[in-house]
Amino acid sequence: MRASVSDLVDSNFNPLDLIEDVVVSNDWSYNRTDNDTLYVEVGGEWCDYQLTLAWNPDFNLLQYTWTYNIKVPEKKYNLIYSLLNKINLNLSAGHFELWTDDGWIMYRNSLISFDYSSITPEKIDYILSSSLEECDKYYPTFQFLLWGDKTPKQAIEASLLETQGEA
Repeated sequence: MRASVSDLVDSNFNPLDLIEDVVVSNDWSYNRTDNDTLYVEVGGEWCDYQLTLAWNPDFNLLQYTWTYNIKVPEKKYNLIYSLLNKINLNLSAGHFELWTDDGWIMYRNSLISFDYSSITPEKIDYILSSSLEECDKYYPTFQFLLWGDKTPKQAIEASLLETQGEA
């Protein structure tokens, strides 16, 4: 089912209908398992991400989670927690976390109480692309910590180093 402008004022509006249109326009692989869950495979700069979008109509809450294809060894959990804390202090929206059941790194955020009249494909595209940028931005940080044996501070410094000039 596709969303239309008239649906935006309907209390039964499901934002996943509109998001599905954006996903299709980006040519991303996806699976809509039920009315309230959408799984999307998104190619990033460094890896492919599993994007999960979950709609809770009772609370007008849309949660979206970007899962990295990085599995953290249990022996590195304490270092990852320290790194995630440092990263999260710099974020203006959302947060990174470790899913300890499986060792996956995720970026999570939510949208609450939509103003249905203001939702547009452009806004959905902006939300998804800015989240993807955050995920891509910190991918090297996780690599430096997990496989480059850097400390959390060193990993952030090395990955966020901005080059100046031209070679």
